Amino acid sequence: MSLRTVLLGLLFGLSACLSAAAQEVYPLGDQREVFWDDTMVASMTDCEIRVHHPVPQELAFVCDKPWEGNNCGYWTILYDDQAKIYRAYAKAWSINNGAQQGHRLVITTYESEDGIHWTRPNLGFFEWEGSKENNIVLNQTANHAECHDFSPFIDTNPNAKPEARYKAVGFTMDLSGLYAYQSPDGIHWTPISDKPVYTDGAFDTQNITFWSEKEQKYILYYRIFSEGGFNGTRMIARAVSDDYLHWTNEGPLVFPEGEGPVPEAQYYTNQIRPYYRAKNIYIGFPTRYVDNGLIRATEFLPEWDHRQERMTQAPRYGTAVTDAPYITSRDGVHFRRSNEAFLPPGLKTKNNWVYGDNGIAWTMIETDSLRDDCPRELSLFASEMSFTGTTSLLRRYTLRIDGFGSVHAKNKVGEMTTRPFTFTGKELSLNLGTAAAGFVKMEFLDEAGNPIPGFTLDQCDMFFGDTLDWRCAWNGSTDVSSLAGKTVSLRFVMREADLYSMKFEE
Repeated sequence: MSLRTVLLGLLFGLSACLSAAAQEVYPLGDQREVFWDDTMVASMTDCEIRVHHPVPQELAFVCDKPWEGNNCGYWTILYDDQAKIYRAYAKAWSINNGAQQGHRLVITTYESEDGIHWTRPNLGFFEWEGSKENNIVLNQTANHAECHDFSPFIDTNPNAKPEARYKAVGFTMDLSGLYAYQSPDGIHWTPISDKPVYTDGAFDTQNITFWSEKEQKYILYYRIFSEGGFNGTRMIARAVSDDYLHWTNEGPLVFPEGEGPVPEAQYYTNQIRPYYRAKNIYIGFPTRYVDNGLIRATEFLPEWDHRQERMTQAPRYGTAVTDAPYITSRDGVHFRRSNEAFLPPGLKTKNNWVYGDNGIAWTMIETDSLRDDCPRELSLFASEMSFTGTTSLLRRYTLRIDGFGSVHAKNKVGEMTTRPFTFTGKELSLNLGTAAAGFVKMEFLDEAGNPIPGFTLDQCDMFFGDTLDWRCAWNGSTDVSSLAGKTVSLRFVMREADLYSMKFEE
């Protein structure tokens, strides 16, 4: 048998597998489904999955207090719906870079009423240079090493105790492992155990935990290296727990070939969480770490003289650069990566193209728009100016709700057909937008791929405009309950349009 025949057979087999996966009936129910990847896509013609980049807004944090410094990072941004307040946490640290002397690492906290304007609460917990007037929420104690990172979450497990409504893990600077912490209010923290609760990893990054409503378990995403210890490629692994104290290692995340971390573009953080509007879907924003070494292009990066100073501390402080794709998953183990950077460095400024730039905070929050009467939007936060001077920065970015990616059609009329699915509900709600000359129409198909009478393309009311919640109609009726529970597909015909998400509503 010739090599060509073998290769053709393999390609045919792969194609058949992909086709079978696309045709497997997806139990959508009343869950929101997003179009950030091709999970729901069976076929596309003259359409593509497009990545949408967040829009930079104001500086949310300027870390210029004596206990903060040039390496504040590993940010966490949360909304506490009981206290009606936004909370933020960061490691506050400074390294010696010639412009500023280094100092020890502490954990700080910040507060906001709207997620946009932030203040430092004067906690009075820990002394810094003779004063307790600061926002230090966690510090080295007599019986506990200081944390390298600290990532709280609000525990929605119905069995969580009031004193542990907030939980967090932190990797200690003595490298012994991850410690677990609890708090009733996000301010007063105590260790849950006097020894590490998990030690099977490298951890020298922001390690993330949360309660998964879908899986009914605590999930941990953490740092490993491909060759063990601190050797090889930076990667992401996962563990699960029923009680937050005893964890089961589930190994590295799984990506299709060419989509996961590689030596040339390693995953420094993970920032994975369930998407709050579709908790069956996980989304993450790994900081992608790239070090091309000292080549000619490196010398044209911002502030070359200052970069050379930093390289005396560690060469990668001057040569490494970072950006952020997004990754998505339906089961928490198998992930897809966006087909381009979600947050690239952009045109050169004095604060960008540095190691630590574009590190997105865990997690996104929903905030009011500052533009007239626009709908609420997502706010994300990303680091700037790491290592470069005496301070570090965190900038707010905005994005439409569900707007990380879309099925996009350009000027030529395109089509996208979903995989077969079943649903519950009465109306089909779409998050979508068009250009002025654009449009979207859709029809339901049966199991054989035939248009269903009453829900055909010709009977569909054409949409143009831009909205988070368009109730689709056929001959003026939005009622699709007669199709609930049946195996159907949706065929979209669109021009100059973006389809972000869909959901069947009661």
